Amino acid sequence: MSGKKIPAYRTLSISRIFIRMNRFRKILLASLGEKRYLSLLASTFQRLYKTGRLGSNYQDIYFLKEIIGEGNYCVDIGAHLGYYTIELSRLVKNQGKVYAIEPMTKFNSTLKKLLQKKNISNVELLQLALGGTTEYVEMGIPSVGNMKKFGYARVMQQDSGLHYVESEKVKNEKADDLFEKLSRLDFVKCDVEGLEVPVFASMKRTLTKHRPVLLCELADKQERIKMFEMLLPIGYKVYFLENKTLHLLDVYSDTKPISHNHYFIPALHEERLKKIISAK
Repeated sequence: MSGKKIPAYRTLSISRIFIRMNRFRKILLASLGEKRYLSLLASTFQRLYKTGRLGSNYQDIYFLKEIIGEGNYCVDIGAHLGYYTIELSRLVKNQGKVYAIEPMTKFNSTLKKLLQKKNISNVELLQLALGGTTEYVEMGIPSVGNMKKFGYARVMQQDSGLHYVESEKVKNEKADDLFEKLSRLDFVKCDVEGLEVPVFASMKRTLTKHRPVLLCELADKQERIKMFEMLLPIGYKVYFLENKTLHLLDVYSDTKPISHNHYFIPALHEERLKKIISAK
């Protein structure tokens, strides 16, 4: 090896990088205010996404084009700032439809403005929570490391260990009641911070009728087992995405996919998607 000194910027630890990023976010948030800050996040993501260089953390959004077709009907549960919603809208085109479910007012309002700015007309944005057992649920935004974490917004649970700095009551509805009049449903994405199983449990009638492809975040092994066992009777298998290919997952094994996102695909769609499903 040469005796050259490694530049200091190359030796920065991951933790120090995150600290600097958080400081930058705090400065932006303080200078812009929440509304403008969230609007900036939403619009900046869309610009960066178009470059195709966001990396493996966003592989599932880039992969949507392999699953979604023109005229499809899709549901985005936990739409947040529209990262999936906008791409789904683009893929289904004018003949398709996207139902974006975002319960929290500040995210719903930000996404609504983005949809208006882009003149998007094939998205119906709804402010609801799904899957709860009461008429209303309490949604909260926690603080982590002395910073409000917008991406951690969730239904508040006493045993979460999180410190919530903001909350609001949101109307709750059963997914089966909400979607009972749909003539078709091709795809559902769900990211609701640990309550994915209750959400899908509230739409079993809809899933049985339409057999859509499902994409949901399941960080816990027991949760993916619950989800699999709930959907097995209606013909679903579980896959994970790696290297732009779907691989069959044994939910009882200790296999750890590179992300927490899991694809639940019914036999109805296996033939259509065989080119992107691993034969192994």
